[in-house]
Amino acid sequence: MSNKQPDEETGRTSRMPWVPGFKKPSIDFRIPDIELPYEAPHKYILAVLLFLVLFLLAGGLYNLTESPLPMGQTTTRLIPVFQSSSEQFLIESFIAGMFFALGSGGFYLVRYSTRFAYDLQTSLTLIITGIVLVLIATGGILVLYDFKV
Repeated sequence: MSNKQPDEETGRTSRMPWVPGFKKPSIDFRIPDIELPYEAPHKYILAVLLFLVLFLLAGGLYNLTESPLPMGQTTTRLIPVFQSSSEQFLIESFIAGMFFALGSGGFYLVRYSTRFAYDLQTSLTLIITGIVLVLIATGGILVLYDFKV
């Protein structure tokens, strides 16, 4: 009896060496064909990565590890920004996250406007709206930073 056994699908014999007298296992070592949807996964992966980056930039990891106060208070008013660069209030990270998300949305609108290359009115509206959102976000982050320092 030969070591080579016929393959059922192709009729070829296997070239894998085997010990005589033992039954050769019928394991198929081919890589399985896995088909993923064409459009959806990269959009979801990018959205999850964007939210993760926004969470980290806004100080979410600091909020989880340090458990900061929600907001500061003096005798006459509430203070939303901690006056030290090494600490922050919880509301401060939410405000920073809002500005970062606003800027990301503005950059997305500028990118999305390229789909309307032959519709000048829609393209200009999206570009101007996106640039305004980016400027508002940049100004808000700078003002937040000025309060902090």
